Amino acid sequence: MRLLLAALVPCCALIAVTADIARGERTFPYKARITTDDVYVRSGPGQTYYPTDKLEAGQEVEVYRHDPGGWYAIRPPQGSFTWVSARFLRPGVDNLAVVTDDRVAARVGSAFSDIRDVIQVRLHKAEVVEVLDRKRSEADSGETMWYKIAPPSGEFRWVFGKYVDADYKHDGVRKTSAVEIVMDPPATTPAETTTPPDHPPAQDVPTDESPSVTVRPPADTVELNFGQQVAREISPEQYRAELERIDVELSVMVVEEPTVWSFTEMRPRVEELLDQAETAVERGLARAILSKIDRFEDLRRRYDKVNLARKQSERSSRRLSSLNRRELDEQPEPVPDDRYDGVGELTRVVSQKLGAPRYALVDRTGGVSCYVSPAPGVNLRHYVGQRVGVNGTRGYMPEQRAPHVMAQHIAALDGRRFR
Repeated sequence: MRLLLAALVPCCALIAVTADIARGERTFPYKARITTDDVYVRSGPGQTYYPTDKLEAGQEVEVYRHDPGGWYAIRPPQGSFTWVSARFLRPGVDNLAVVTDDRVAARVGSAFSDIRDVIQVRLHKAEVVEVLDRKRSEADSGETMWYKIAPPSGEFRWVFGKYVDADYKHDGVRKTSAVEIVMDPPATTPAETTTPPDHPPAQDVPTDESPSVTVRPPADTVELNFGQQVAREISPEQYRAELERIDVELSVMVVEEPTVWSFTEMRPRVEELLDQAETAVERGLARAILSKIDRFEDLRRRYDKVNLARKQSERSSRRLSSLNRRELDEQPEPVPDDRYDGVGELTRVVSQKLGAPRYALVDRTGGVSCYVSPAPGVNLRHYVGQRVGVNGTRGYMPEQRAPHVMAQHIAALDGRRFR
């Protein structure tokens, strides 16, 4: 009995796989191709995730799973990259680097901006990564270094499944819904063509050596102001829903700091929808979003100007501070006042020798100009750390090779006086 069950299990699995193929389902991963131009690759399964790249018709992708909402997870296309902070990488040879900590964030990179908000994978300590490039960036906490690395294992990108086809013919023959092409017979043969009542008059495109081609726009084509015709493939409800999605994307973006704002992908989408508007209400909704984008772009420009002015001011302040310190260091020592037997900052002297002087006068460089001992009744403790002038009996200390003054009078030269 067990042998019979063991023989049936592979057969059942084979039947299930055969049924999946018959239904058009595929096992993952599988290879497919992009069916139209300018398809955005995104950092997550939805239009609220920032785009990372753009694919053209016929490009091959490797699909790893189908996510809700019609989004396909694909292997990162050629040219994709990921950001990692240089603090957690130790560069090696051959453009390789070793991760120096656990759970290091690998941030999905974009070819359109320096935004790096999405984290799919965290790297482990001692993991080896391939370094593609490096870049310095300035933040509020100061200048930091980031490394561009090849996307790590387990990291995906997403494209909308509508533009992915495993059976796509990439030999130049592509289906189109924008126009209907009717081949008329040669001129030598009488032909009758009728135009459906729901279509505008047909436009004849004659050729020299081939049958004439009658091009009829479909019924849902929208005619632009300059005569070009673009297919409107969505209903009014879908049109408004798309505008609302873009509006939400805009709101999510402007919550972040202005340095990561990027409207290069959003503006063309709104302008395309504006071109396809069928009513004044749709045009008004699209123009309202474009107006918002204009305002935020202006805010971004002003923010950049203020930030640049702040950085220039900080650099000027640092230069002035450096110059002031240099001028102070280069300032010559004041010429000793002839009224005093010794001038300088009074400093305590610690010595184990009996009878050694307990004080000294030092100049701006820290050198001893003379040693000082208080005469009876003179208190020098209150003047320690101040610039003073002393008068008294002058002498010389051979061991220290410096003058000595038995201070009888002391004067504070910084304005404070105790005696």
